[in-house]
Amino acid sequence: VRLSGTTVSRATLHNRGEIERKDIREGDIVLVQKAGEIIPQVLEVLVDRRDGELKPYRYPEDCPACGEALAFSDEEVAVRCVNPACPAQLFRRILHFAARNQMDIEGLGGKWASILLEQGLIRSLPDLYRLGEAQLLELERMGEKSATNLVASIEASKRRPWRRKIFALGIRHVGEETAR
Repeated sequence: VRLSGTTVSRATLHNRGEIERKDIREGDIVLVQKAGEIIPQVLEVLVDRRDGELKPYRYPEDCPACGEALAFSDEEVAVRCVNPACPAQLFRRILHFAARNQMDIEGLGGKWASILLEQGLIRSLPDLYRLGEAQLLELERMGEKSATNLVASIEASKRRPWRRKIFALGIRHVGEETAR
């Protein structure tokens, strides 16, 4: 829909409580506004436009990445996979760890994190520090300069201040300020 001068094609409904409170179902017609003139927000369901066939949304019970049971909490809106070996969690931990405000490992973005995981070169964060140029050069599309730069960037990350190292670990409820 066209809304406040832009085309809106999606409005996120990641909060289970909101979906249930508003009784939003797949296929519903909804009233949308832009919160703060920016973020598309579902205000309400136009219940009178339902055809009677729409069923309440059924939440997934298992992690789509690893198949383990998901954990729901009454104290949080988050749904979590509790499997510490979940490949999707490891991928996100690597991206968080390598990010600019954390360990600032230049050259280790989503593409290379995926490749390193797929090739079995990393199975945990410490594995990053065991990577060598020779291993990286065996990867398709990894040139000598890129391998040298990535290993150098990983090595340089060892000299980051402790507050950044602590934040990089992704400990639950420990953000930048708590780490500082």
